[in-house]
Amino acid sequence: MNKCPSCGHERNDRDMKCPQCGSFYSKIDEILAEQEAYEEMHSFRGRFKRIIKSDNVKREVLAELKLIKAGLSKKSLFTIYVIIAFVFALVISVL
Repeated sequence: MNKCPSCGHERNDRDMKCPQCGSFYSKIDEILAEQEAYEEMHSFRGRFKRIIKSDNVKREVLAELKLIKAGLSKKSLFTIYVIIAFVFALVISVL
């Protein structure tokens, strides 16, 4: 968090007080902002909020799927493929 929470003035990380408005910086606010940013990037709720708030939902969903796919090993990708093929075979046999 490199801006003053009161006036938005750019600040140095070592400053304890805003030179423009005079308000004191709170370390708790910084820690909460860091936790919210971490949650947004690493939790399902945060990712879902980011996708819903975006202008192009389809593009964000595809980007999220690419991230998920990049994190999977070849063995897990093969397992997912086998599960999808099995479900497809079951649906075709019922119809």
